[in-house]
Amino acid sequence: MTSRERMMAAFRIEEADRFPIHVRGVPAWDEQWCTIRHESYRPIIEAVREHGAYEAGYSLGGGPFLSAASLPSTTEREDVGDWVIVRTTIETPAGPLTSARKASTRGLPGLATEFMVKELEDIDTVLSVPWEPVRPDLSGFFERQAQIGEDGIVMCAIPTPIYSIALLMGSDRLAIWSLTDRPVIHRLLEVYLERTLDLLDWAISQGVGPIFASSGEEFMTPPLAGPKDFREFVVTPGLQIRERIERAGLLRHIHCHGPLDAVLEDFVELGANCLHPIEPPPLGDVTFEDAKRRIGDRVCLEGNIQIGDLYHEPTEVVVEKVRHTCEVGAPGGGFILCPTASPHTAELTDLTVANYLAMIETAVGMGGGYAR
Repeated sequence: MTSRERMMAAFRIEEADRFPIHVRGVPAWDEQWCTIRHESYRPIIEAVREHGAYEAGYSLGGGPFLSAASLPSTTEREDVGDWVIVRTTIETPAGPLTSARKASTRGLPGLATEFMVKELEDIDTVLSVPWEPVRPDLSGFFERQAQIGEDGIVMCAIPTPIYSIALLMGSDRLAIWSLTDRPVIHRLLEVYLERTLDLLDWAISQGVGPIFASSGEEFMTPPLAGPKDFREFVVTPGLQIRERIERAGLLRHIHCHGPLDAVLEDFVELGANCLHPIEPPPLGDVTFEDAKRRIGDRVCLEGNIQIGDLYHEPTEVVVEKVRHTCEVGAPGGGFILCPTASPHTAELTDLTVANYLAMIETAVGMGGGYAR
């Protein structure tokens, strides 16, 4: 079997000759990305090329309003030591909306520092933007599929409504307003669901697939919100997304951090064919055994090696955790070994490199991976 065939078998809860190993955040197929990495990444890149299954992403775009409407905007840059703060102001029919993000000059992850929506009145400003259907050039998606070939899969990202809303206002403001101003959130959900479904329907009609991916569900999981909120703001609109994907015979991947015990079965209802990363305690509250028992016959489990362990734990501890995860996840199929997050530092320590290599080598020895 090829890496692509193994990944597809895992999504469909079918047994394969070996289980896939996906090293999240190490796109070894991307020569440009590999070229600009620090030399410490080189051993991991080579190991991924030899044994890993690629899981590439592709975004449909759409911007903060999920509209193709052209709006004037201005951008300001401010250098602050190791960071560059980029402040963007968009002129809408009802007035300006400003957001800011700081970008690292040392290869670290970026961070939003200011959101467009700061007051309830800003929502009317957002909704003043005329909606024009988003119709991106999809040639890049098919080019990436051709590039990845049988070495893995390409997943097309869809902007779920709750994700779009969280990007407008931030997770803390969303959590507060979901309690104090619930009708406002529902109003936004209705608008963004309509736009999401239009974009999804069009992408499907253009032959995009076989996997669509989303990652915004975590903005409504505990402790930011309760199980009732998750079902109201995520599951209910998500059922329409599920219907579109299943009707087309396609598959769905969901990436969701945090404590999932109270909402784990809801991912089955959402139509998740694969769920990542199933974080173990203490960052999560579901053990891999429990997740396998409860939903493993219906949802492929992708995980669950903590990124913090790869950075800081002794290598023998990492090996033991990898063994345990593989022993639990592999039987019956529906399992992809994967770290919970991407490597997030410009340079990797000797310990981190050793742990990544030990994770891959241990999994290969237990029936994972693929030697090209």
